[in-house]
Amino acid sequence: MSGTTNALAIIIPVYNEGKAIKKNFTEIYHIVQEDKIPCRFLLIDDGSKDNTWQEIGDLSESFEGVEALRFARNFGKEVALCAGIDYMEADRYLIMDSDLQHPPRFIKPMLELMDREQADIVNGIKKSRGRESLLYKAAAKSFYNLLKSSAGLDMQSSSDFKLMSRKVVDNLRRFTERNIFFRGLVDWVGFKNVAFYFEVDERANGTSRFSALGLFKLAFNAILSYTSKPLFLTVFAGLIFLIFAVILGIQTLYNYFSGRAVSGFSTVILLLLFIGSFIMLSIGIIGAYISRIFDEVKGRPRYIVSEHIK
Repeated sequence: MSGTTNALAIIIPVYNEGKAIKKNFTEIYHIVQEDKIPCRFLLIDDGSKDNTWQEIGDLSESFEGVEALRFARNFGKEVALCAGIDYMEADRYLIMDSDLQHPPRFIKPMLELMDREQADIVNGIKKSRGRESLLYKAAAKSFYNLLKSSAGLDMQSSSDFKLMSRKVVDNLRRFTERNIFFRGLVDWVGFKNVAFYFEVDERANGTSRFSALGLFKLAFNAILSYTSKPLFLTVFAGLIFLIFAVILGIQTLYNYFSGRAVSGFSTVILLLLFIGSFIMLSIGIIGAYISRIFDEVKGRPRYIVSEHIK
């Protein structure tokens, strides 16, 4: 952990960004310097398979105030953010992406907004989603609605471009769970939260690594981390099936005792398939929660750092 307290710590997780990290970080660094913001940077290589770590090493030699962590393997962006707040000591913490989709020119206005509103959290929120496919936009909207209805998290007013006070970070450090959703964790701890809206820049390099499937996985992880409602949903659906079974049973007995032929073999097969599918789905949901419990009780570390550049 860095022993020096700084006004601002800027935490940037990276993964397989070898082709763009030098150019993008140089732009971020120069803008922060031009705005005269006292800060230190922490770049976190989340087990990249390309030359990202070598590029980060060059950056740490070229610029002052740049630290870096290298994970022993890929642990995921959420864990990288936790490592960032573990290793840095500062009065305020800013997390942002390295691809310039979180424009560094807005760091100073976000700091000013935090002071003006006496807030503990400032979320940089995109006014529009830019040039994203209709499928991705639909998946993103479904992702937010799913989280709000199931976990009670309003993620449309939150983002990964986030400024936090030391008070917020001190409380985040108290959490020890391994399966985390960082945005949801910050939302859960509370404190005064304000939004800073901005227009997103066109992506200078490549495309977003978050696909519709990636959003689904993120939503699934967030729901399992923050609510047990899916378990109660299986109970509710079970009661519906019970009521349906009772009605069907009464109808079958009535037809039997009234001398009518009991037909509908195809219907019975379809019902068995439907009920069997629901049972397997319910077992899958329960298994997912048990898997989370298993991960937690093992007590393994969230991440392993193989190299640290100070």
